[in-house]
Amino acid sequence: MARPSRLTPVAIHRFFVRLPEPRRRRARITYPLTNLVVMAVCAVLAGADTWEEIAQFAKARRHWFARFLDLPAGDPSHDTFGRVFAALDPVAFQKCLLAWVSALHDATAGKFVAIDGKAAREAMARSADKGPLCLVSAWSAANQVVLGQVAGPAGSNELGAVPTLLDLLELEGAIVTLDALGCQKEVAAAVVGKGGDYVIAVKGNQEKLQAAVHDAFAEALDGVGDVSMRSREERGHGRAESRVCTVIGVPPAFAGRGSWAGLRSLAMVTREYTDARGERHAGVRYFISSLPPRRARAIAQAVRGHWGIENQVHWAMDVAFKEDTNRSRDGHAQANLGFVRRTALSMLRNTAGLSGSVSSRRKQAGWDDEVLEAVIFGQKVGQS
Repeated sequence: MARPSRLTPVAIHRFFVRLPEPRRRRARITYPLTNLVVMAVCAVLAGADTWEEIAQFAKARRHWFARFLDLPAGDPSHDTFGRVFAALDPVAFQKCLLAWVSALHDATAGKFVAIDGKAAREAMARSADKGPLCLVSAWSAANQVVLGQVAGPAGSNELGAVPTLLDLLELEGAIVTLDALGCQKEVAAAVVGKGGDYVIAVKGNQEKLQAAVHDAFAEALDGVGDVSMRSREERGHGRAESRVCTVIGVPPAFAGRGSWAGLRSLAMVTREYTDARGERHAGVRYFISSLPPRRARAIAQAVRGHWGIENQVHWAMDVAFKEDTNRSRDGHAQANLGFVRRTALSMLRNTAGLSGSVSSRRKQAGWDDEVLEAVIFGQKVGQS
């Protein structure tokens, strides 16, 4: 966990100076944009999940906000929060929020960056002919920070958002992991083009590639070519698990070898575990990578680490932040509120001295002003 820096309350304003004001009638603006953003972030940190709850928190903590925000008369309504967040540019907004997190904690890309999508199902009750809204996030497990998020086009899966998300990320020296839906030539080329490496799962959505990988391993395991292996055994949560990562170089005759940017190795990960009832389970997964075969350990770590985004981000969004039941649906409202949640998660996970589950940490921030101040400033208001 990174040791937090300290921000003065006034310094918070600088992160939003360049955030475009989405409201056109400037003369009729009552509540400054920075106020609404800071109020929303603090409210979500403290346990608010809807615009109504955010507005109620802003009203209940008005005297506390007045210590570092210039407040006009009256309190913003839930409709005000909803309209403004629906109109905010989501890319510009998340850059501002990430700058805030980066000022408090080490939010560098780190060695591994996991990219995966999650559906916000209730948000798409807005349209009977479209599926759930998909929010695709990039997660740095080492830093416990969400590095970016993009909402997929309405009715699309996560693949529609991955190229845009890659454009936002600094990937020099990073190892990017994606599931099989991200197994696309354009995605691999984008990662390599930005100075990163990739480890991407291969499944039936790429039938020819999958068949070529299977054939390559069949030959390698028969003694054709060099093979690198890494194994690991773990015990916990009532079960024993073993994993073996086998890595080979891409054969010269590998079908489609030249079509995948930077392709240098293939990986096969076998997993066996015995659950708490004594039943045995096994599975095999395949991957392509731009890392050389000698980096078998890094490939194994990347494969294992990818599940962190599922366990530490997606699970927290549904259980601790109730994202899957949130019905915000106008404009960019769900995308922007989604990144507020992910910013809150990053801050809560990195605040020194704060312990317990994410839900517990949110409650602590809601109950105790000093805890909330430590989360958003790295210090108590007035502390030097």
